[in-house]
Amino acid sequence: MPLRQAHRKLSVYFIVVTLGFTAFMALLVTCLQIYLTYSSEMAELKSRFALIEKSYLPSVNESLWNVDEPRLQVVLDGLIELPGIGEILLEDDMGNQWHRQRADVQSEIVSDSFKLQYHIDNDVYDLGELHITLVADAIFQKLKTKALAISITSTLSLLVAAFILLYLFRSTISRHLENMADYATNIDSSNLTKPLNLNRAQASTPDELDMVVEAINKMRINILEDLNKRTEIELELTRHRQHLEELVSVRTQALEQNNTLLKQQSTELAEQNAELNAYAHTVAHDLKHPLTALLGQTTLLQNATAVLSDKQRNLLLQGIHDSADKMNNIINALLLLASVRQSGSVKSSVIDVQAIAGDAVNTLTEFAATHHAHIRISGDWPQAIGFAPWIEQVWVNYLSNAIKYGGDAPVIVLGADIKTNHQVKYWITDNGPGIAPPYQAELFSQFQRLDPNKADGHGLGLSIVARIIQRLGGDTGYEAVADGGSLFWFTLPAADNVTQ
Repeated sequence: MPLRQAHRKLSVYFIVVTLGFTAFMALLVTCLQIYLTYSSEMAELKSRFALIEKSYLPSVNESLWNVDEPRLQVVLDGLIELPGIGEILLEDDMGNQWHRQRADVQSEIVSDSFKLQYHIDNDVYDLGELHITLVADAIFQKLKTKALAISITSTLSLLVAAFILLYLFRSTISRHLENMADYATNIDSSNLTKPLNLNRAQASTPDELDMVVEAINKMRINILEDLNKRTEIELELTRHRQHLEELVSVRTQALEQNNTLLKQQSTELAEQNAELNAYAHTVAHDLKHPLTALLGQTTLLQNATAVLSDKQRNLLLQGIHDSADKMNNIINALLLLASVRQSGSVKSSVIDVQAIAGDAVNTLTEFAATHHAHIRISGDWPQAIGFAPWIEQVWVNYLSNAIKYGGDAPVIVLGADIKTNHQVKYWITDNGPGIAPPYQAELFSQFQRLDPNKADGHGLGLSIVARIIQRLGGDTGYEAVADGGSLFWFTLPAADNVTQ
């Protein structure tokens, strides 16, 4: 239906354009005819002045000279009746005026004045002046009548021509175009064998419509052949695709298994490389400093025994002991980190984390007294699932850091909370200066000291804590306390008998 409407619009457009151009040309010719008629009529109208000067002016002069007013009135009445005369004004040399004007005057065209003189021999006497105004009402009426006649004739001619052209266009072109459009719209793969035929008389010589029909039928045959070939190709491709899908499925499963294995191996290798780097860093840096001090102190004892006092020797021996103790702590930390990494499945069980924290406090009693630290365990703690020896190391690390970096006479509080995801959050706070924001993100990475300006730590403690809690299914973190200080925490799965 839209295609039919489109072709009807096309025929109407064709007729409208043709008639529009024809109407424009007719209007142009009509305007030219009217202009020529107007020019001719205007020339004829202006010839009235010559007629007046030749025929009426002598009578007016004679009447004024003889003061024959009745004759003058008759001459003026006759003059005003001439075609094209709209107004007459006569004024003699004494100031007397005679006026004539038509009642239906609408448009004045041109005016002219004539001097009235009387000649006696060689003498000339001025008698006055005659003013004549010409009007074009009759001309305009004539032009309107002519234009109306031309318009009616042209309109009727154009309408007849339009209907004839519309009928010819519709019968010879438009309806066949609609048939072609309907054929093209309804054609599909199920009726490609049906040719296009126009319901019209066959001419001896094919015209443009016959050429279009032939082209459409050739296209239809080509499409049909292409579809047949494509069907055969698609069947062959389907068979190959099925075979390839089977092969791809088998290969994909194998690749997925290999990728999973590779990812696991890559993760393990990355962790092992990180730990190897950690060991190398610790051996190259953290163990080197106390070992260097130890060698220097023993060398000094060997070479200067005679000149050293008992106090100096005791100080050197204490330094050797401190260096050896520091090396022992670093080695123990490395061994703990390695044991956490190498341990297979750890037998977790329900543990009393509060009691384990108390054992860690007792272990660090002397260290806490040295720093004047006050340690308090807050509230009753819920039990969790974990591995007691590792959790004690976690508390030892958290407590030793709080004692070392918690300020002068640090106040340390240990506590626990139940989280909404069936986890228990254990925490420790101090009243120290806190951790600067740039260092908070890397606190639990290896070799990150809580205070970069202090060299007495080896940077393994918090990384050991993170590794232990991760193996036990928990998480670690740091929070800055609003009124100053730090809060370190870790989570463990809650025991079954803990309600949330």
